[in-house]
Amino acid sequence: MPTSFLQTVKNQIGEQMWLHLERVADTEASLAKLMPPVDKWGKEQYYHQRFLLPLIQKECEYFVDKGLKISPADVTNILFRCKMAFEFSDEKEYHKRVGGGSYVDESQFVVPWRDKTKGYQAIIEEYFERLKGFVQSQTLVTTVSYFDTPFGDVQAFFDGLFAKLSLPFVCFLKASQLVAKHQQYQPHLRQYNKKEAKNFFHSPSIGFATEGSMTYAYWYASAWLRTFFNMLRIASFIYRPQMDFGQSDVRLEAPTSPVLLNSGYLGVFSWDEDKREPWLKTPDGCLFLSYGYRGLAKMYIDDRTFGGIEKFFLENQKILDSLKNPWTERSVNDIQPTLDILSSATQIPDLGAKILLMYCSLEHLFVPKNVNSDNKKYIVGGIHALKPELLPWFNDLYKLRCAYAHKGFILKDDKTLSLVFKSMENVIALLLVKIS
Repeated sequence: MPTSFLQTVKNQIGEQMWLHLERVADTEASLAKLMPPVDKWGKEQYYHQRFLLPLIQKECEYFVDKGLKISPADVTNILFRCKMAFEFSDEKEYHKRVGGGSYVDESQFVVPWRDKTKGYQAIIEEYFERLKGFVQSQTLVTTVSYFDTPFGDVQAFFDGLFAKLSLPFVCFLKASQLVAKHQQYQPHLRQYNKKEAKNFFHSPSIGFATEGSMTYAYWYASAWLRTFFNMLRIASFIYRPQMDFGQSDVRLEAPTSPVLLNSGYLGVFSWDEDKREPWLKTPDGCLFLSYGYRGLAKMYIDDRTFGGIEKFFLENQKILDSLKNPWTERSVNDIQPTLDILSSATQIPDLGAKILLMYCSLEHLFVPKNVNSDNKKYIVGGIHALKPELLPWFNDLYKLRCAYAHKGFILKDDKTLSLVFKSMENVIALLLVKIS
């Protein structure tokens, strides 16, 4: 008799991890049962499951190491919903507390009340087999907005870059190619046209392809796309800085959340991503005025910038390669926050603020946690250990950082601008050495 998918998962993660995830599901069930039946206005309440990813980072890392293409959240979600079916004698109360909305099942996975007669273990087996069916090739795309392309074929540039990186990034920018790609991704439709193709790919968009359940694919691909967009901003800043401090003919919008192709979902505008840590943020395809207007730097991607951007990505590919398991301590604590700080620095208009952010990124790389004094000493020690030839540059950066802190402004002369661009390049170089 073939091994069930439930047993396969148990065998791969081990008894200790399985029991741990059962406890997480038990906690979720307890919270659902404790929910008051009505809110403070007297309206009926429906339970909404917690966002578990911040709580199961190490578990996500473990699942990837084991080669599983599902998320620990998939496991806890199935266990929670199956447990809840046996917690209540009233069907209405069960539906209120089990909630809805799950990536485990296309039909908003809630165990049908009549299925209780099958027994708890049989239901778990059934829904794990259903989860197995959701492990398939998935492509997560993020709509790209606000970059000027007066010259050059941007689609061809990105296609070539992704091929050289040998990574499964894809882009859907060129309208003339979308219909043919739509036929490839969604075959056997009655007809195809540019409008439907554009809607299907959320074009203009850039995506990442992977295999896994919907939850796994969404968060795994999100890590790759988030890192790519941060590196794209940094590369554009270093090799062809565009100092646009105005808002000329650019609409002010938040970026949209990413979506899985062929899922039927639409990306919604996101305004509260700054409530999340960098490694939890959704990919930000907005290359101008990002999340809460935190920056004002328009990006130009054309044949004037292609060479520098490609050079940057190829020289720093180890940063992308480190994402093969995006939930490691190194990725969560070193790579993602540093890139997020530097990405913010490329967008913020004030030069002094750029200097402070880049100095903060050095503190992040070299100052131990819970240390609140002598930060410079740790940075100097770290640079001396990794790239001592950069110490003269750091001294200049530190003097400028102190000048801004004391005076509140920095003169925008050629010397200062040169140091700003060099500092961005050097911080990336230090990050690369540290993770190598």
